Amino acid sequence: MKRVESPWDLPDRTVERADEADREIRLSDFLLMAVLPFRALEVAGFPVNELAMAALVGLCLFRPARGSAKVPEAVILLLGFLVTLLVYSGVANQVDWTRRVGHVVILCGLVWAGSTGRLSLRSTGAGLGAGLVAAVALAVTGIGGGGYSGRLTGYLADPNAGAYFLAVLGVLAVFLADERWKVRAAIAAPIVLGLVLTYSRTGLLAAAFALAWMAFGRRLGIAGGGLAVAGLVWLVGNIPDDVQTFGPFSNRSGSDALRERIISQERVEIAGAPWYGHGPGTAKVRIQDLEFFFHNSYLATRQEGGWGALLLVLALLAFAFLRLSARSRRGDLVAAAAQAAIIGVAVMAVTLGEVLLDTPMAIAVAVALGRALRDGPEGAPDG
Repeated sequence: MKRVESPWDLPDRTVERADEADREIRLSDFLLMAVLPFRALEVAGFPVNELAMAALVGLCLFRPARGSAKVPEAVILLLGFLVTLLVYSGVANQVDWTRRVGHVVILCGLVWAGSTGRLSLRSTGAGLGAGLVAAVALAVTGIGGGGYSGRLTGYLADPNAGAYFLAVLGVLAVFLADERWKVRAAIAAPIVLGLVLTYSRTGLLAAAFALAWMAFGRRLGIAGGGLAVAGLVWLVGNIPDDVQTFGPFSNRSGSDALRERIISQERVEIAGAPWYGHGPGTAKVRIQDLEFFFHNSYLATRQEGGWGALLLVLALLAFAFLRLSARSRRGDLVAAAAQAAIIGVAVMAVTLGEVLLDTPMAIAVAVALGRALRDGPEGAPDG
């Protein structure tokens, strides 16, 4: 089959062979992924990007698995226990858990679609690239609104959450959409610009760590890579205050003080939680009659489902990350990019509440497991 020469040529066709699936663009996947960065758009109170992901999972239900690929048993167990635990916590705490668990079920569907080859990886990259570039361009021109003076928001809605989408989904977009460096550079430039304009310190660190992993971290062995990632996450949570307020971030002392108050209250909430947490959707605190979402996703996940939920999510990330270790060391840049995206998730979770149970996490895991298919008996041979 003739290879598509541009990531924007969009023949709508279904392919099953691994090499063709990695090269062709499926129009439906492209368009639905392009909607994902538009966080501020809602229909009847539901985020449009979440509806798009639900539609994508629905479409994948009618597609054959690539080469009869199956979801790894470990992933089935991790996701099954996670959903069960969250439902139990919601019922036991008598909170309205259905919408939150529905969100998690969509994330599970994305992981399933990626790990069985039903999700087109190149379409995912091209769609994410188009959506992120469009969101940044609209924000720069003042379209889409913005409640943060001097910081890029637009349809990304929030500079820190926007940085999460740009850092994690951006690295996937750059390396999945096309193999040519000119095209990758053209996609990367506006995404990096948007990330810089969010003035998100953790977002910039996540991007820097992703680049470091792509450059030399991927050459580490399993033990070395695991220790490196753990060290990076620890570093983000232990940066001295004078470094955090250096230069362009010198005006953040007030917001940092509020963040510390919020995190202190988060710890109070968690200290009084049963082993199964306070229930889905409860990762919120009140400070002087104002409600704030948690500012640490590790704590937020414990609030919603206890230590069990946190360990299940971290195990899922670790499984997907390690699944690609061999390919990444052999020089597979797509595999390394998927690992870099997972690192971005782990880093952003330190200072942002909605990370470990949000869509970019599921996309990163789905891409990692989808790329790993090329090494399995159901995937195409390497090369």
